[in-house]
Amino acid sequence: MLRRSRYSPTHVFRKLGSRQRPIVGLAIAAVGTFVYARRVIQADSSEDDPGLIIYTLLSQPDSLIATPTAIYRSSDPDPEQEKADEQTMVKMGLDALTDSGTIDGNTGIRRFYSASVPSSAPRLDSTLLSSNKMSTHSSWTIFTLHEGFLGSGWFNMQVLSRGLHASVFGNLIGLLSKYEHSPEHSDVGSMMTYVEEVQEDGFENAVCQTLKQTFLDMDNLMVHHPVESLASSPPPSKTSIIASIGAAIPGSSALVAFYDHDPRKLRVANTGSTRAVLGRKSGPKDNDHQTYSVHILSEDHTSNMAPGLFRAFGLGPYKWSLDVQKRLHRDFMGDPPLESSLEGPITAEPSVVTIDIQPGDFLVMGTSGLWNSLTNDEVVGLVGLWLNRRMTSVNNDAPLSQYQEVFLPSDLPAPVGADNTTMYQRWGVKKRFICVDNNVAQHLSRNALGGADVSWTATLLAHTPPRSSKLRDDVTVTVVLFNDNSW
Repeated sequence: MLRRSRYSPTHVFRKLGSRQRPIVGLAIAAVGTFVYARRVIQADSSEDDPGLIIYTLLSQPDSLIATPTAIYRSSDPDPEQEKADEQTMVKMGLDALTDSGTIDGNTGIRRFYSASVPSSAPRLDSTLLSSNKMSTHSSWTIFTLHEGFLGSGWFNMQVLSRGLHASVFGNLIGLLSKYEHSPEHSDVGSMMTYVEEVQEDGFENAVCQTLKQTFLDMDNLMVHHPVESLASSPPPSKTSIIASIGAAIPGSSALVAFYDHDPRKLRVANTGSTRAVLGRKSGPKDNDHQTYSVHILSEDHTSNMAPGLFRAFGLGPYKWSLDVQKRLHRDFMGDPPLESSLEGPITAEPSVVTIDIQPGDFLVMGTSGLWNSLTNDEVVGLVGLWLNRRMTSVNNDAPLSQYQEVFLPSDLPAPVGADNTTMYQRWGVKKRFICVDNNVAQHLSRNALGGADVSWTATLLAHTPPRSSKLRDDVTVTVVLFNDNSW
């Protein structure tokens, strides 16, 4: 199920607070046609309501996210039938939340796929998409991926996903208005051509700074704005303070991929444990076997991966002053003050990476549940395997014989390096992969949860929340296939 949300700039930030709202521009042309699982949704931005249209992928209500039920048979066990039953259970679990679609128009994107396998209820992950044809004759497409953590992280994630996507687009629109071509450059069709003539790398640097400041503004709106009123007179009511800091206490990660088609530039901003990698063809095909290289577009911002710096949204108790923590504890039944923070300063400022897109590139965005099971190399290799085998045309009701073709990490069409992942070792399961899904995001999810060991995947999916969150992480994946034809 796909939920369409129309966010005007005032609508988004009226809900989030009135102070320090990012500047949201209104220079939006038209949004294309989106195709999701045989559904066509037409979305146009009219003059009467120029608000940004954001599509929420994988948007089934949590009440519909069901764990597959075991199949009981009264007859004597049949090994072949038991295998088929396990495959049915796995299919039910993996099929519950999937999306795929194309974006109408000259966006440079061939197709996208999304899949999610939650381990908690409510879900802690969300994926959003918007695509707009700009007045510069380019198309802007933005994918965002959010992951909450620490107890009620779903609340932080929901508030963040509601505002960050619209803020990023709006602030980039505001930036665009400063760089649009002037009358003496009216013959220039591309904004980037004009920028290169006038200011060289000025626009690129401005985009990076805009992304960073937007992340910081959103975090400030959630974390610091609610407690500013503690010093006001008369003091705020206890209920209003408690309600306003609900999203500030837990934490969340956010990953934003912004693709500007005309200059073919992809910019990725990341804060937290979400991650993005890009796969690229490396060398000519050999008997229809294409190999791929791995390009890392983000890093994990945990205290182990980045000593002295921890990047995340929320986590208010680690960002508030000791005086604020004491006041919340004394007057609002807050937690005891933290005398010491994590290993270093905590910030929501993202790392930003820019890469030029080439024909046939693909982008993989995933939550920590994917990367705790699969390395960057394995993820790119699994997508490459899926592309080499032309799985888009395969019937998803794979016969039993198809499950018998097993691939080791060394069989994948990408160089496989060191494996520092933890989940397969924790489960005591050997990494062996299969390729049976016609949705490549679902293909990655399956292989992050047991792969060729279908019985183990069925076991993992059979556990329900809250028990399931102790055995596996939420796995949410979006794969974007860029055009493979000549530019």
